[in-house]
Amino acid sequence: MTLIALLLPCLIIFGACATAQPQPLPLETVYLLHGLGRSRASMWWLGRRLKRQGYRVVNFPYVAAQEPLSSISDRLRERIEADDSARYHFVTHSLGGIIVREGFREGYPDGLGRIVMLAPPNHPPLLAKGLKGFPPYQWVTGDSGAKLTDVSFYEDLPIPSVPFGILAGTGGNTLLSKEKNDGVILVKTARLKGMADFKEVPHSHTFLMNSSDTGKFVLEFLRRGRF
Repeated sequence: MTLIALLLPCLIIFGACATAQPQPLPLETVYLLHGLGRSRASMWWLGRRLKRQGYRVVNFPYVAAQEPLSSISDRLRERIEADDSARYHFVTHSLGGIIVREGFREGYPDGLGRIVMLAPPNHPPLLAKGLKGFPPYQWVTGDSGAKLTDVSFYEDLPIPSVPFGILAGTGGNTLLSKEKNDGVILVKTARLKGMADFKEVPHSHTFLMNSSDTGKFVLEFLRRGRF
């Protein structure tokens, strides 16, 4: 009887340890937004890396030539509302960052954590200004392309109200400008007031999101708010 009395507390404790399993944390969602003239395929590699680290990934689709910028932003917000994620983030490339900024006019659902912008044209990009009025540019870029050349649009564009970091490429050439650039935008035009961190990477605009160091920096910022 004494032995049973001694063993009983141990059995109770052991049983509690065996049944009380830690509850998994809810998945954090990352919404990927590709750049102008690109498709979701351009963000596939980055999305794959994020999934391997336990994130739920939504590679958001849009075609800039067929839909106004404000409409794309509205659809993004509606998708987030439908997903009802407890916590979510944005990782954008080029125009994708402008779409996300546009969404702050109406605001996003609760749960937005951090934003990583890859090569964002946060000021009118030099290349777009040079192509303004060129018919093929207008056909391919639509309303979004027109807004990228409009100084007044940028003056009224909201700045994110959550922590955001920016990666800017320096793998361009002197044909665009003698200043540091990624072949499409100048490094200085990627900067934005209020950013939590900024880092230059030696890649071109087109392939910046496919580089292994870019993936590493994205993960660091999503986790810690710094590159």
